[in-house]
Amino acid sequence: MSVSQRSSGVAEDVKRVAAAETKVRFQNVSKSYGSIEVVRDVSFDINEGDFIALVGPSGCGKTTMMNMLAGFTKPDSGAVLLEGRPVEGPGPDRGVMFQDYGVFPWLTVEKNIRFGLDLAVKRGMSKPEKTEIVERYMAQMRLTEFRKAWPKNLSGGMKQRLALARAYAANPHFLLMDEPFGALDAQTRSDMHDLLLEMMQAERKTALLITHSAEEAIYLANRIFVISARPSRVVEELTIPFGEKRDRDLLDTPEFIERRRHLRDIVMKQYADQQALR
Repeated sequence: MSVSQRSSGVAEDVKRVAAAETKVRFQNVSKSYGSIEVVRDVSFDINEGDFIALVGPSGCGKTTMMNMLAGFTKPDSGAVLLEGRPVEGPGPDRGVMFQDYGVFPWLTVEKNIRFGLDLAVKRGMSKPEKTEIVERYMAQMRLTEFRKAWPKNLSGGMKQRLALARAYAANPHFLLMDEPFGALDAQTRSDMHDLLLEMMQAERKTALLITHSAEEAIYLANRIFVISARPSRVVEELTIPFGEKRDRDLLDTPEFIERRRHLRDIVMKQYADQQALR
């Protein structure tokens, strides 16, 4: 084999490895609602195991991008590819968490967590297997003693722990979160951050988080995409170098503070541009 052939073979191997690691690809995606252009020619990749945060002003199109990945809406042009295939609709491989908790008020804590396991795609699972999964996530989210409680009797933090437990129990490959902690008080929000990191590290999921909080994005994510004022474009990508093991002491380090200041400055510029559209 010649040197050129060998080099070509290595290059192809590298391409195959890179393709295998790419979980999601936004490929020149655009979306409008009537006369309002929401997303314009957006392209980025999400790799297997990434925790991605989308940060930008309210109304800039972040949720629209997440909804295209979730399969709730489709782009007008371009493509959203999941494992190399266009997203055609919702699927059990993607779990979604919303700011308003999204738990079923007519089901108890235990039955909320079990809901996804009882869907048609999970009917091949035995009853003991389902029970073991429900018990495990109730314990991890500190909800075991509230198994018979109704959501209306839970605090905001408990409802969000329930939403996270239900999403994980269905065993999605990808977790999509739209401002899931925005309505929580500071202490509960901090607790949820640590619980989420713990579960992400234990179960090796890929995640996309929408947030307005620079601190939240830097604490949780390994990569951050800053989204422009409408129409959405990626104006900057930040790589966060803090590794997987994070605790609250990180927030007081000079490295964290400098990145938070930088991210806030970029977002505030986009916020000012967004306000000018109104």
